[in-house]
Amino acid sequence: MERPDLTALRALCQRFVQCYDPAGTARYIRSHCPDEAAGLLRQADQLLAHTFRFQDKWDMEPCPTPYTLEPGQWLYSPNGDPEWVFMLNRHDLLLKLWQAAQLTGEERYLASLRDYLLDWAERNPITLAGTDATRTIDTGIRCMNWCGLLLPLLARNVLDDGQAGRLLDCMARQFENMRARYIGKYTLSNWGVLQTTAICAGYAWFGDFLPDGLEAWAWDELEQELELQILEDGAHWEQSAMYHVEVLNTCVKLLAHLLYAQAAGQPLCSRARRALAGAHLWTDAEEAAAAPGQGYDRGQPGWLWGAVRVLSRHVLYTADPAHLQLPQCDSDVTDVRDVLARSAALLDGGGIYRFAAGSRLDMDSAWLLGASGRQRFLDRAPCVPGHLQWDCDHAGNFFWRSSWEEDADFTWLKNSTLGSGHGHLDQTQLCLYHKGRPFLVDSGRYTYREDDPLRMALKDPQAHSVCVIDGQSGGHADSSWTNDACGEVLKSYTCTRGAASYAEMPLRGTLADGTPYLIVRKVLVLPGGVWLSVQDVSCAGAHVLEESFHLDEAVQVTGKDRTFTLQNGGVRLNLFSDAPLTLGTAVHSKRYNEKTDAPVLRKRGVMDGRQTWAALLTAEGIEASCAPVFQFGKPQPVSPDCLTAWDFRMPDGTTWTALLWHRETFRGGKMYLCHDIPVYGKAVVLHRDADGALLERIRLKT
Repeated sequence: MERPDLTALRALCQRFVQCYDPAGTARYIRSHCPDEAAGLLRQADQLLAHTFRFQDKWDMEPCPTPYTLEPGQWLYSPNGDPEWVFMLNRHDLLLKLWQAAQLTGEERYLASLRDYLLDWAERNPITLAGTDATRTIDTGIRCMNWCGLLLPLLARNVLDDGQAGRLLDCMARQFENMRARYIGKYTLSNWGVLQTTAICAGYAWFGDFLPDGLEAWAWDELEQELELQILEDGAHWEQSAMYHVEVLNTCVKLLAHLLYAQAAGQPLCSRARRALAGAHLWTDAEEAAAAPGQGYDRGQPGWLWGAVRVLSRHVLYTADPAHLQLPQCDSDVTDVRDVLARSAALLDGGGIYRFAAGSRLDMDSAWLLGASGRQRFLDRAPCVPGHLQWDCDHAGNFFWRSSWEEDADFTWLKNSTLGSGHGHLDQTQLCLYHKGRPFLVDSGRYTYREDDPLRMALKDPQAHSVCVIDGQSGGHADSSWTNDACGEVLKSYTCTRGAASYAEMPLRGTLADGTPYLIVRKVLVLPGGVWLSVQDVSCAGAHVLEESFHLDEAVQVTGKDRTFTLQNGGVRLNLFSDAPLTLGTAVHSKRYNEKTDAPVLRKRGVMDGRQTWAALLTAEGIEASCAPVFQFGKPQPVSPDCLTAWDFRMPDGTTWTALLWHRETFRGGKMYLCHDIPVYGKAVVLHRDADGALLERIRLKT
């Protein structure tokens, strides 16, 4: 087949450059992002010397150690981790060579970029068998990067016709290869989205040079992928915050390509036009008030906008007070403000994303968005998000905060299905921050290597703040991607009334000998820094029960037996347990390939049939004491096996009383008295003034 003439394509690429304005983007970055620009130039200079260091914010498997390779070593792993090879062949780093050329005006960066691309195309045959350089997920990421690189290289004639033809032919073969190797499970995987978005972006620009028939398939498959993968509350089903962002980021890149193609006068196919058309124009007020998952109208025109909107909203509401992504399952602790900056620029009603992103557009977003996106971001007025509680019932994740300030209290409860192979056995986990500082945290992921036992250990329940029966309940990871057992979550219950928030997270399963178990974790959060956690565990016979409290590496722990003080910087929490705790050390990982020791408190005991354990975490200055509760008509206080009851006297003299029942009242009076105040329900909170007069009686569950 005769190749189309490149003249028209070069003219299209030149129109793109005019719309995008790389010189203006470089000026903005030099002026507003000097530190980021300096880091970029250091990495670009390393690339000139064939030295590679994977340390970008959204690198899926980062490696901060620099390694220098001989040219053409696309299949060599200098540290023995195959993930290093995968990172190398995604070509995210090569974008820095083009960006360095815009910042400096030096042609040597463009010459090196051209050499890398041509060398890759020459040395890596595109086959059905594939290699570590041509896995399908990495091919999708690489081709999306090539789309962004070929446009300016063709516009500036950095590639002659022969070189351009070889790279376009290579892209066409990679597209055909992704289609030929596409398997059914990709429809439910981030792997599928990373492939189909790249194909859709490629056809928007280079369709005359690509095979017939793939564009329509890619658009139809992408629509189906997102319908299946995005849950009704806007969370990605795989239970990894990082791969949620990967899906969002690639959809945003596709949107940016489509918008610039339109601006450059390039006609889009009917499916692309449908993905963009007819979307509701949101106001800031509507977006601030929107519920989880609202605005993604599956199967309707404008579906791509809707998917980006609900995925972005989830990122905003699930980040910690400093706008850091939580290390949920296979994820790192990562600043999400760049993700939200792009959402602020692209989405109508994007004021809540502008609020979180801050006053300055970051460098990576500036490169992606170009002139028009940069201006939309700067013109967007910030708007405070409208929710403090973000309950994702479908995903089984619940996020509560006291405010949108960076010194807020923040609670994350997780009782989700396992998700994909990236999921961890962390069901019923509690993580919390006080005054913006992390205290109870997730342990992270560290590695994907099968030969490192830490991979499996960090997936197991013992690496999370949960309780475990006989070292078995909750499941066990038997490889990097599989488990030989897993607990089954039941639907969680949550209720927020006034200033009180309450949740119950049930998990059931069977031990190795077939004995069934049921664990119900109950968590009550009160204003001012009060967390009450109760583990209500049922399992016939005698068993060893252990509960862990994994603390951030910055937390200093003092105390003994049942009472401990936890301090992170100048912020302090008091921890009380109804059973003795022992202090130990655990491994935590906030970023792939990086690990540190962190404190962990554990309690251990023998249960027979049923056990109820409670733990309190309270802010400095709060006095906690047991609250006596009486069943109507009986003189004796209710047993702690049936009821957990605590008074919390606040610094202002008022008192909150927490009452959580664990047994059904089937004999005697159904009403109870606490401080002579009648109560009824399974979860009740009383709020009294300094003189003991009732201010509020809040029933959170009957």
